[in-house]
Amino acid sequence: MLGPDCSRSALWPRDRRQALVAAVLLWAMPMLVITVEVILHPLHRSVTRDSYHYAAGKWWVHESLYVGPSGFNYLPQFAILFSPFHFLPVRLGEVLWRWCAAAMLIGGLWQTLTRLFRSEPERAFFWATLLSMPLSMCALQNGNANAHFGGVLMLCVAAILAERWWLALALMALATAIKPLGIVLLMLAPLVYAPMRWRLPLVVLALALFPFLFAGPGYAWSQYRGAWTNLQACAVVTEHRFADINGFFRTFGAALPPQASKLVRVVAGAMTAGLWWWGARRLREPQTALWFYALAASYLMLFNPMNEENSYVILSPALGIWGAWFLLGPGENERHLGWTLVFMALTMGLLPNFLHPLFGNYFALFWHPFMTIVFVAMLTHFVWRSAASGAGELHLQPV
Repeated sequence: MLGPDCSRSALWPRDRRQALVAAVLLWAMPMLVITVEVILHPLHRSVTRDSYHYAAGKWWVHESLYVGPSGFNYLPQFAILFSPFHFLPVRLGEVLWRWCAAAMLIGGLWQTLTRLFRSEPERAFFWATLLSMPLSMCALQNGNANAHFGGVLMLCVAAILAERWWLALALMALATAIKPLGIVLLMLAPLVYAPMRWRLPLVVLALALFPFLFAGPGYAWSQYRGAWTNLQACAVVTEHRFADINGFFRTFGAALPPQASKLVRVVAGAMTAGLWWWGARRLREPQTALWFYALAASYLMLFNPMNEENSYVILSPALGIWGAWFLLGPGENERHLGWTLVFMALTMGLLPNFLHPLFGNYFALFWHPFMTIVFVAMLTHFVWRSAASGAGELHLQPV
């Protein structure tokens, strides 16, 4: 396996055990607070009651899951996946739902970093946690499925690095079952990773047939039709409460109309696929997988029309991993990129709370997409410069 040599870095904490303990505490302490809050007020400020619990209950009595963009906005598969939490006692189900998301985020982060920094993953885990944890807490607190999606995406990156193609595709299918946004992963990854191409139709078929295992064909098919109609309605929302690219434009009074937004999403998707192909031809693993992760997560943040502030839990581990790579990796001239990502991630995670008395929820609606654009631009410049100088061949060394 290839990975960076961390020995040249003097960043705190220098002791590996201290780094691991600090990272675990950074995750554990807020999760314990969230657990107490949920036990005391299980459905307060939770997105689960009117969407996830509603859909799971409707599925098993064969009633429609969909009431429009203000309700359940996922595929029928999600109602089935959430059902074990729905049928548990409410406090237990709500706590386990959040800890499941946290476990996938933490586990995915650790697995990915142990493949990037095999000789010393602990300090990288600390720095990646420091960058990604603040931006993840909102989704974990609210019980939003974005946290589960982000955790599954992290596990998928780890599977790609291990060249476990069936597992990687299965995780992409699971991500799609959690949120329809996962289709972007299924479309992008096989463009470069050839072993996925012949496996992809089988995985997609299994994903599509999954609801039919738990309901009759008539009802399951009707919910697919309902999901399609609902997703079309979600694509034309215009409220100024979403943190996609239009959230940036709406803040300054220049939002794109719905049809123009659809065209922009298609063009941006083609550009993202082109960037993915271009960068993958200039990088080697593990940077190729990290490039895929950054592009896919950034596209989802910028061009999902119902992207919320807590959706950035999907992007935050990418900021953390790339930040750790630049801070602790072998590139002596890349430390400034790591500190730039520290600034970006912490301002995204902390500033909205500090500035809430002045701007309400509107600060994050333009700051988060703006920082995402900066992130993609910075990585694109890094890939171009690495390829131009031949540095892409030198960033990796055996451990």
